[in-house]
Amino acid sequence: MYRRIENDPKLKGAVKLIGIGAGNTPLEVGYFQNKYAIAFPLFADSDFSIHKKIGEVRTPYFIGIRIKDDGSHKIYCAMLGGAGSADALMQRLLKDAGLDQE
Repeated sequence: MYRRIENDPKLKGAVKLIGIGAGNTPLEVGYFQNKYAIAFPLFADSDFSIHKKIGEVRTPYFIGIRIKDDGSHKIYCAMLGGAGSADALMQRLLKDAGLDQE
């Protein structure tokens, strides 16, 4: 998904990915990022503070947030569980954000 976003002029800069390692230390997150060559930012959440703020949801959990020019934001998609495939997840997130390219 990250490569698809970065290689698409319409999506690059408009869509960002981050990962949050719920319960993971910076060392664990760094190991995971290096082992799997993750190119987007990953954040450690060893004390579960981020996890608690989003409702202590199970993982994986996907959230789409639309950030407006004035800095306000709106959650437009929240989805628990695997997406089946990166393409399916990407299609759903883009559609729900109003950025679908079909």
